[in-house]
Formats: sequence, C-alpha cells, structure tokens
Amino acid sequence: MENFPPEMSLEPKKLLPRLDIKSRINHSPHVVILGAGASRACCPNGDRFGNPLPLMHDFVESLGINDVVAGYGYDPAENFESTYSAIHKSKLAPALEKLNQLIRSYFSRIELPEKPTIYDLLLLSMRPKDYILSFNWDPLLPQAFQRWRKLGKVLPNIIFLHGNVDVGFDQESQRCGFLQDYPSFEPTPLLYPVEQKNYRSNPFIASQWELATAALSDAYFVSVFGYSAPETDVEAKSLFLDAWRKNPTHTLAEFEIIDVRDPEEVKKSWSDFIIKTHGAAFKEMKNSILFRHPRRTCEAFAFATLQQTPWHEDPFQNFQSLSQLEEWIKPMIEEEAGGKFSGDPHH
Repeated sequence: MENFPPEMSLEPKKLLPRLDIKSRINHSPHVVILGAGASRACCPNGDRFGNPLPLMHDFVESLGINDVVAGYGYDPAENFESTYSAIHKSKLAPALEKLNQLIRSYFSRIELPEKPTIYDLLLLSMRPKDYILSFNWDPLLPQAFQRWRKLGKVLPNIIFLHGNVDVGFDQESQRCGFLQDYPSFEPTPLLYPVEQKNYRSNPFIASQWELATAALSDAYFVSVFGYSAPETDVEAKSLFLDAWRKNPTHTLAEFEIIDVRDPEEVKKSWSDFIIKTHGAAFKEMKNSILFRHPRRTCEAFAFATLQQTPWHEDPFQNFQSLSQLEEWIKPMIEEEAGGKFSGDPHH
C-alpha cells in the first residue's frame, strides 16, 4: 500500500540542518510547492492527446465550458477563480454541482505524454526524504510517479493539498492510494477556488495539511513552482508562513520561486518567506537547484554555504526518451544505496 506520504517521523533538530559531514549526506528535506503553472509547464502544448492544462485566467476556455458559465449568468471571459467564488457565495447549488462534475470529468481524462516531462525530472531530482506539496487536481504527477516507482523506494513523498482526481481515500483504514491500484477507495474531494476552503472539514484534506506543515517546518530548501498564492488561498499561505517561521533552520535555509512573472515582482510577493539574501526567483525550472544538482540539492547548498566548498553542478540533460533518463539517473541512485556521497558529478 502506498501512502502519500507514509507516516512521517521528524527528528527534533537545532539551528543547523541534519548534515552528516562524514557521509556528506544532508538528511533535512527539500520541499517543493506545486501550482497549476507547473502542470502547464509540464505540458505546454497540452497532454498526450492535446488537452490543455488550464490556468485560472483561461480555465473556462480550456475546459470548453463557456456556454455553461454564460448560461448561469456569468461572464466566461472573467477569471474562473472570481466566477466560481461568486457562484459559491450565491449558493446556486445546481451551477456548483454541474461545474464540479465537468471539472472532475475533464481532469480525469488528462494523460501524461510518453516522452520525458518536467514532472519526470522533478520526481527524479528528489529523494525519499523530500516532499512535494501539490495544489493540482490533474493526474500528471501521480502518473509520473507510477511510471518511476519501478526503480524502488527512491522517489519523494507527494501530498495533495486540494485533492486529486487520481487519488482515493479509505475512511476505515485512513489510507490513501492511487485509484488505479485501489479502485474501491473513495475519490478524494477537490477543493475549488473559494475564499473559505476549511482545510479541516475532510479527514483526508486535514491529514494532508498536517503532513505538509510538518514538512515545511523541517525543510532546509523550499522551491515554489507555478504557484502564485492567489487571493482564494489566503488560508493556505497563512498556514505555510506559520510553519516556515517555526522552522529552526529557516534563517539559513533557501527559498526559491519558479514563476514566469518578473523575478523582482515574484520575490516581492513572497517577501515574508525570504530571509535577507536567502531567496531567488527564476522564470525557468532549468535554473532551479533541483535541475542543476538533482538528488543532491540540500547537500550542494549546505556545502556551499556552511562548508565553503561548493560542489560542481551535474545538471539534467535534454533527454529524448524515458530510457535515456533512466540510465542517466541510475548512478546517483546507486551511490545513495552505498550511504556516502562523493560530491563529484556523475556525468
């Protein structure tokens, strides 16, 4: 049975990260926060069948629900976030039920392309000590996880903060798993863009947020990818900030954001999370430490800042096939099994 994540056991720690100088392994986690922009970057030209991965500003058009939205008296050109919140406040039950049904149906049809994607690279750039906190309903990340789990227990934990169409939950056992593996599980709820989401109202969502804030309060490196913390996620950003401020190492840790907006604007919007110079913003994922030091992010950062001995980069290449990516990543996984890192590039 796969849990997302399995039971977390966080050791109490001091100001410094859990860096073992002898083995050169940093046991503190890297946490990645994913938003809709990450799925758009994963499939910029649509999924395997050309279905677009929507953002809130083009959500209605991407899903082809213009007539439905207009039929309930709302402007299809408006940002869907505002439209859905307005419908929710009006308590128009038939409209909400219809939209929820159409949204779940659309995202359930999404399929990952057969070639390597950003999500494949992201999963393989992290280790079992790390966490991905996803706001996304689409099944792209679960599908990528399923095609790489053949490598063994080498992938990060995934936490679904707003539910996911590909994940189910069993009330009796309090376990979650892929619906493909456990068709008897109930589909997880999808949290829609309303101001008061009430993260504690559902046991699955509540458990996911408990794990997410625990991971963030222990992280040594945080990457935000394609998530702009919109107005309807006020509670989410507040929970994140509270957890981050409780993190004993957050004054030494790093906080980076990957966003297509102007980097200075992006850093300003996340200024509460950035301590002094410990923050960066990039427009492309290739500039992230995840893709420059895959599977060694926390080690590379710790040795550069705490030991003054920077590691040479070992960046991902332009892989043309999944098999090519698999062969490239294997030496790093083999080194991990040995329990000691050289700090040298493998390629």
